[in-house]
Amino acid sequence: MNNKSTLIAVVCGLVTALLFLAPLTLGGLGFVMSMFTAMPLFVAALGFGTINAIVAGVIAAVAVSFFTGLNGALIVGGATLLPAIWVGHMVGLSRDDTGTAEWFPVSTILFRMALMCAAIAVAFGAMIGYSPEWAAEQVSVIMTQFASLQSEAAGVPVLSAEDIKSRSVAAANIIPLAMPVSLLLLMVINLVLAARFARKRSWVLRPQVHLPSETALPQMAVGVFAVGVALSFFSGPVALVAQVVTGAMAGAFLLVGLATLHFLTFGTPVRGVFLGITYFALLISRVLAGVIALIGVAETLFQIRARRGNRNTPSQPNS
Repeated sequence: MNNKSTLIAVVCGLVTALLFLAPLTLGGLGFVMSMFTAMPLFVAALGFGTINAIVAGVIAAVAVSFFTGLNGALIVGGATLLPAIWVGHMVGLSRDDTGTAEWFPVSTILFRMALMCAAIAVAFGAMIGYSPEWAAEQVSVIMTQFASLQSEAAGVPVLSAEDIKSRSVAAANIIPLAMPVSLLLLMVINLVLAARFARKRSWVLRPQVHLPSETALPQMAVGVFAVGVALSFFSGPVALVAQVVTGAMAGAFLLVGLATLHFLTFGTPVRGVFLGITYFALLISRVLAGVIALIGVAETLFQIRARRGNRNTPSQPNS
């Protein structure tokens, strides 16, 4: 470590703490800002190595503890700091046995990130005593308040008690699947943005990765996904954990599926329009997300991109 890297690590740690604490003073805007809490840690890890990321993490935890106490520091540490440091460490791993640096494969990194997000979701659920009944009750309270406001504005009832109950149960059933997907996608977005930020300043240690070509999963991920789906039909804690694992792996396959679409459409005249419509439709359609995740499964099993050869490889590194 040198003075420059230490200073950047300290700044990254302080920015991390500010982003985590933003909802306390900035409300909705602060909540959006807090979604990028991991990004400064990724910048420190990708640009200057694991030690600097650890320094940034310690600085962030100490700063958070001043405002929220030890509990706040433990929450941000377990949910964000340690996972980000670990992921950053994996991205920076390499070996040089033949004179050419061989970097830790993206497929393994993504697979471990998915499992890590599942573990975070399970730990959080255990900490709050999560159950489908409890989740349905909480969702029902929120929907009742929202429906009441809408009814007052419209002058007529918007949702009946039965509608609220059925929708609350349906929403609660999705939470074990949706939470790990959200965690994974958010972490990947933070990682990609951090890499681009650090690369513009020539800080990144790892060579640039062509995401449409290299975003992949090991074939064992298909087995984990299949077991998760099968166990999801059981009841009790086993089913809940299985649903969380299924959601995390589905999110990972969704990313592989999107990378495959980016790769296969390169060079086609309608590529931009097709991808734009696809991403917009993903925001409103769970069915399309499932279809793209299945494309990711097919790519993992049958190596679709490899069969197309190198003619689809774009000159833009991450397009």
